[in-house]
Amino acid sequence: MKKLFIVLGLLVLAAGVYSFMPGKEKECPAEGKPNPKKGKDAVLKAREKNVNKHKNRQSIPQAGDYDKAVTIEKMYDSKDDSLWSEDKAATITGYFFRAVSNNMESCNCYTEDNSKYSTNIYLSPTPPDKNTRTADCIVVVAMPYSRTLSKGWSADTLNEKMAGKKLIASGWLIYDFLHSTGSIMTNSNGSHPERRTIWGICPMTALSVSDK
Repeated sequence: MKKLFIVLGLLVLAAGVYSFMPGKEKECPAEGKPNPKKGKDAVLKAREKNVNKHKNRQSIPQAGDYDKAVTIEKMYDSKDDSLWSEDKAATITGYFFRAVSNNMESCNCYTEDNSKYSTNIYLSPTPPDKNTRTADCIVVVAMPYSRTLSKGWSADTLNEKMAGKKLIASGWLIYDFLHSTGSIMTNSNGSHPERRTIWGICPMTALSVSDK
């Protein structure tokens, strides 16, 4: 009997170790998951689930999906959530300022796997200078899906190869209200603005250097 208990104990321990092995975490749904640090009863509100579904889209816009009225200049002073549709795509042209890796978010279910993290690409309507800030830029986001389309869309590679270049970025439109407090257009009195507007592109599906 004692040996039986020992064997059962070892089986339980092995099952526990297996369940926590890398790659064995439960699949992250498109709507994301709440921060586990908030407890087992934490839930995402419907609006956050919706924006996460848009962030986690895995499709390339077709010609008919593009809203050709969208430009980086029009996006610069935008804050109205009804201005464009998140079911449409856009192409904007701007100057590369900086790329920054993100980390745990509800859209990636707060995973510790950094291959599931997104990358913010900050585009300025005008050539960057010493006074340019991320708060003066439009955010284009390379999601994990984006990086399946091009291996060169990591923050390190973009910062190394695209500094100061004029770029053409395409992808799905996003109104990321989760960053309202960090946007000048939706929180002009914020002490630490990190973007111009919460309108942007996410996920990015194409990026090229402009020859103009």
